[in-house]
This record gives sequence, structure tokens and C-alpha cells, in this order.
Amino acid sequence: MSETALARMRPERRAALIDAAAREFASRPFEEASLNRIISSCGMSKSSFYHVVDSKDDLFSLVVADLAATARRFWTPPVPDSFRDGFWDRARSVWDDVVRTWPDSPELTLLWHIVYANSDDRTVRELAVRVEEWVRAVLTAGRESASIDVECPLELQTLSVFSLLRTFDEWSLKLTESDSAAVGPEAAAAHQFRLLTRLLRA
Repeated sequence: MSETALARMRPERRAALIDAAAREFASRPFEEASLNRIISSCGMSKSSFYHVVDSKDDLFSLVVADLAATARRFWTPPVPDSFRDGFWDRARSVWDDVVRTWPDSPELTLLWHIVYANSDDRTVRELAVRVEEWVRAVLTAGRESASIDVECPLELQTLSVFSLLRTFDEWSLKLTESDSAAVGPEAAAAHQFRLLTRLLRA
């Protein structure tokens, strides 16, 4: 990918490219995503597109990085050490903050769709590793403050919570796309947090 050519793109053209690519990658697995559809959707010529982007892999990495950076402007994960005092109150506050923030960030929704449609991609795995490391650090803070069950091995707790969070995200995405969901966003978030506390509480 030509960083120079990318930097020279007009902001609105770059935004159109990222948006078209994000919607394509969010709607289908990487192998089924079409560069031709992306190029057509953002109104670029093929020669202009390939002047900026070398491959579908490069474009995918760019989209994930761009969406993650934009989503962080809406919500940034708090420092794990901030959970040491009043772990469960802090966890509840962060959980509620995420629930409030998500609807205001279409970039975060697109990113989640991309992650779950392309979980085996290298870029997605790297992002997942960073999230898992944050989860482990938060759990460590909870264990050290005697707020979380320390008899369960940390690695098992980390894997369980990370897997549960993925399940929560997938369920929440399905609920937002359903016109007849029996559970609203706030009730869904309350059920999820209750499950999480039952899993972990000391």
C-alpha cells in the first residue's frame, strides 16, 4: 500500500473508500468480498484504486485499523489498574458506558461485523489478542483486589470471559438487526452483565 498516495487522497475520497470497503467486508467473509464492488461503490477508477492499494489484504488491514482508531474516539478501554478500587462498581460503570456509546458509533458496529465475519484473518486475530490481553489485565486487577474468584486459573477465566464477550457482541448485533427482538438493548446488557458477575464473582 502506498502510504504517500493514501495521505494525498482528499479526505472525502478516503472516507468513501474506507466506508465502501468496510461495508463489503462486514457483509461477507474476506474470500467472498469483491474489490470490484468496493471500487464501484466508492466511485474510484481501477487505476486510481490500485495506485493507492496494492491488494485486498492491504485494504482489509487499513479498514480494520481505521475503524478501530475511529471507534476509540467514541470509547477508549480504561486502564486495567483503574479497576483495583471498587472492582464491580467500576466494571458496571464501564459496561454501562459501552452500552451508551455503541449506538452512537456506526464505526464500532461495522468493526464488530467485520471481526465476526472474518475471525480467522491475521489482522482480526491481532486485534483479538490485544482485547484478550486487556481482559486478562482487568481480571488480574480483580483477583488482586479479592473481587474475583482466585481459585479458578487466570488463563481459564480469561478465555471464558473473552469467549463470553464475543457471544454477547454477536447476540447484541443480531438484536439490533431484528425488527421483532423480544429483548431491548438495556435489558440485554443487564442480562449479560449478570451472567458475567455470576461467572467471576468471588
